[in-house]
Amino acid sequence: MPKSESVASTPADPVAQFAELKIDGETYHLAYDFNAIAEAEKLAGAKLLLGIAGLMNTACTAAQLRGLLYAGLRKAQPKMTIAEVGQLIRIDTLPAVYEAIRVAYEASMPESKQDPREGGSPPPASN
Repeated sequence: MPKSESVASTPADPVAQFAELKIDGETYHLAYDFNAIAEAEKLAGAKLLLGIAGLMNTACTAAQLRGLLYAGLRKAQPKMTIAEVGQLIRIDTLPAVYEAIRVAYEASMPESKQDPREGGSPPPASN
C-alpha cells in the first residue's frame, strides 16, 4: 500500500494558521504551539513567553526574538537551525519579523470555550 503524505503541520494544513514572513525574496511560514516554544526556549537560552509579552513594546531581548522566530518557523521549516534563523534578523528585517511573529502568535491562540460568566465573573443582572 503506498504511503500517504500528510499535510498536517505544514503550510498546506487547512487547520493550521500560518503567518508569512518575506525576506530577501524568500517566503517563510510561521505558526506557534506550546511545544515549539518550549523546545526553542532550550536552544535559545531565553524565556520566550516573557519575550512574547515584551514583543508588544519591542522590549524583548535578542535571544528572545531569535527564539520566538525559530519556534514559529519549526512547523514549516523544520530543518532550519537557530543560527540560520538568526541570520534572518537584521535591522532592515526587524519590522517584518516583529509583525510576522505577532500575527502568527495571535492566530495560534484558540478561542476560549469557557463561558465568560465562569471563573469569577458575576452573572448578568436580571430585570
